[in-house]
Amino acid sequence: MPLPRQVVVGANMGVQRMTKEHLGVALALKCPTYFVVTKVDMCPDNVLQGTVNELSKIVKAPGIRKMPLIVKSEKDVMTCAKSMASDARIAPIFLVSSVTGQSLELLRLFLNIIPAQKTKGLDVKAPAEFHIDDTFYVSGVGTVVAGTMLRGTLSTRSNLLLGPDNKGQFHPIQLKSIMNKSMPVNQVSAGQSATLAIKKVKRNQIRKGMVVVDAKLNPQACQRFTAEVMVLHHPTTIGINYQPVVHSLTVRQACKVVSLDRECIRTGDRALVTFEFLFRPEYLLVGARLIFREGRTKGIGRIMHLHYPDGTSVSVDDQENSSESMQ
Repeated sequence: MPLPRQVVVGANMGVQRMTKEHLGVALALKCPTYFVVTKVDMCPDNVLQGTVNELSKIVKAPGIRKMPLIVKSEKDVMTCAKSMASDARIAPIFLVSSVTGQSLELLRLFLNIIPAQKTKGLDVKAPAEFHIDDTFYVSGVGTVVAGTMLRGTLSTRSNLLLGPDNKGQFHPIQLKSIMNKSMPVNQVSAGQSATLAIKKVKRNQIRKGMVVVDAKLNPQACQRFTAEVMVLHHPTTIGINYQPVVHSLTVRQACKVVSLDRECIRTGDRALVTFEFLFRPEYLLVGARLIFREGRTKGIGRIMHLHYPDGTSVSVDDQENSSESMQ
């Protein structure tokens, strides 16, 4: 079960366009969601009631169909926490104030008892795979990258590759040290965040979206991929040559639609879409979630096929069959 998402709404500002966008993405990704209405101490009663009514109307709308519950007691907190652990049919609404402290204890209690994220799917025995989401230069240390271990275990003695570069190539590297939560460690495992100090690599050679992987993986970068997508919002239609920005894990790059399984798609439609990166190949994972955007256009999807430059491809079915054979 994914972690619940918190949507914060200013009582005096009401539900904004950005609030609806964030709620739409959270619901599309099937994340349990709860609401925190802030600044209730400075908001007139009629304005506060209007904000709560608007939130209630949104969560009751077709396609969401949740039951709003304004949390006023510990009993309400327990009811909401149980719902989060099962069907998430209840949408908790906390009315809080940082000035008076109203309902803050109830919110803390809720955060303490909601179920933790399950880490059953993390494989610490697989080849290491570290996704970079930031880079630094530290005086006396050199180039440092920050990111998250997606799977496997990584140490300073591991045989590692860094990439892909602008040509889609991976290059061998050596690590100086590893830090986890500001403490030096010998290794990091799947699910942990860390920073890695890399030897003899300049910071301008590394970008967000690159990976540090075990050489046993024999990684490949792809220029094209096919995804099953759903359009959350678009003012008109999406067709061939449409160019959104695609986000998947730490990868972020503009893409072009090169094929669709129908003539065009509109808001609410689902389709198989083949994208092509406009600038450079990227390292993607089959089965990974993605979000694409362009202006106010928003869409989500799942990567179903990766198409490599040598003509080979990998699909979700291939990955599932491989997992079953290993078990």
